[in-house]
Amino acid sequence: MEDQELFKYSPTGGDATFRSLKADIQPGLLHHPPDVHLAGDTAVHGSTAELRNDALAAGDSDHKREALLCEGGDGSHGTSSILNRKDLIDSDDLFVEKEEEGFEEAAVHSLPGMSPTESILSDEDFLPDQIEDFNTTDEIWQTEWHKSHMAALSSEKFDVLLRMCPDFYGCKSHMATFVLIREVLDTAGRPCKQYKVVAMGAGRSCCSGWLCYSGMMVHDCHAIIIARRALLRFLYKQLLLFFEADPKGKESCIFESSADSHQLQLKPKISLHLYTNRCPEGAAKNFYFKSSANNCWTSLKLQYHAKGLLVPVAYLDPGLWGAKVCCMSGSDKLCCWTIVGVQGSLLSHFIQPLYITTIVLGGQKIFNEEVSGITNKRLGDGWEEVLPLSYKKQDIIFLSGDYVGPAETSQKHDNLSINWCFGDEDIEVLDSSKGIAVEGSPSVNGPSFSSRLCKRALYSYFQQVALLGGHSYLVELPTYHSVKVEATIYQTVKELIKQRFLRNQAGPWISKKLVDCFSA
Repeated sequence: MEDQELFKYSPTGGDATFRSLKADIQPGLLHHPPDVHLAGDTAVHGSTAELRNDALAAGDSDHKREALLCEGGDGSHGTSSILNRKDLIDSDDLFVEKEEEGFEEAAVHSLPGMSPTESILSDEDFLPDQIEDFNTTDEIWQTEWHKSHMAALSSEKFDVLLRMCPDFYGCKSHMATFVLIREVLDTAGRPCKQYKVVAMGAGRSCCSGWLCYSGMMVHDCHAIIIARRALLRFLYKQLLLFFEADPKGKESCIFESSADSHQLQLKPKISLHLYTNRCPEGAAKNFYFKSSANNCWTSLKLQYHAKGLLVPVAYLDPGLWGAKVCCMSGSDKLCCWTIVGVQGSLLSHFIQPLYITTIVLGGQKIFNEEVSGITNKRLGDGWEEVLPLSYKKQDIIFLSGDYVGPAETSQKHDNLSINWCFGDEDIEVLDSSKGIAVEGSPSVNGPSFSSRLCKRALYSYFQQVALLGGHSYLVELPTYHSVKVEATIYQTVKELIKQRFLRNQAGPWISKKLVDCFSA
């Protein structure tokens, strides 16, 4: 088989450099160029790297496969609390989809003075999923198969990523993944759906200490929030692909230019989906507080995590949220994302709003309708008349799926959180009580143990994209907060949401501007 060329792009200028790798890819399966890593990703590997090297050196093919899978594989895993992947694909109605080049690609950037971690080209990352024939008039996410497949893929991805780190497996009890689904054609020209897990987060708590003003602490480590921050990291990688000099990068990127806007848009026939094995924290979990009136959903109060408790904003001491970490609940954030999108203010400089199409709730068969109502109906109707171009009110389709995870939660994992996005060589493990990486994390982002998902890290990724995309004026803005404010349309839409919550007597959406006033 021909050598695979691993592309590395240096943001500091100069030529792109290539290194050749012999790829262990099964005959007949398509393979693709390698991953793009963001500058600032300085991984410190201990026992995980040693295990991988030992496995690769061994002659046992199973060990080789396992070592490669540690880089983010979707290979078969041991046991699962839900249906086996083999059960999903042993059907005459299923077929192997065609993997189009570059659905998920990545580029590697390094901080000045630091060498980027070596990437192993894993054949797993581009193995085609076996999926259902899509010759029906219904969307695939309206099928039972979609719910099962979302749960199976999420479970398998977590298991493979944690294969070298079994001590952290208990974090799976609170897990969330973002999945991109793309319509492609199989070898016979039939439409089918290609699923790919692009971001994963696990965790169940928040930091309960003092606010951090340096941008180096992750305040909220609940699964959905961490998965969303990992998704942002993945989106930055995609933007680096789009703006790089190699035209193949732009072809493989999930974004494309828009005729109606300077912002990039998601390519056609690609949609974003979320799986979580826990009900979102907040009003969605405590829906029994709803009013009996017709506007029962709009009357629900905003809730915050503070000092280890989830409290309505009306009971939150201003002196507390002004100095201690207080995080908006995941349920309230999901509600907001139905209008502003999941991309946040910084990415809004580059891309149009990105909305979640479906959420599969694992093990939540009874309260599915309530969770849907709380997320989609709390902000009411009439948004079409006030929202600017490219923004909309997109209701999320909620589906009841299988629960994947341990039968019992482990208290020793209460303050641990895991994150990963497509292209990352290893998982990162955080101490959620401190908002920084633990000492035994497979990936550590420098001597300070600050997370690759903290605000300062995301700000660094933003600056790389801004420079590469020719938006140097954004880099010249003095602080992280000033960059957020500069996204005027996004901020206008978010202000409309805050006003609607106040009008519905849900309470104020509290913003901590001082936390964002750090410089690069």
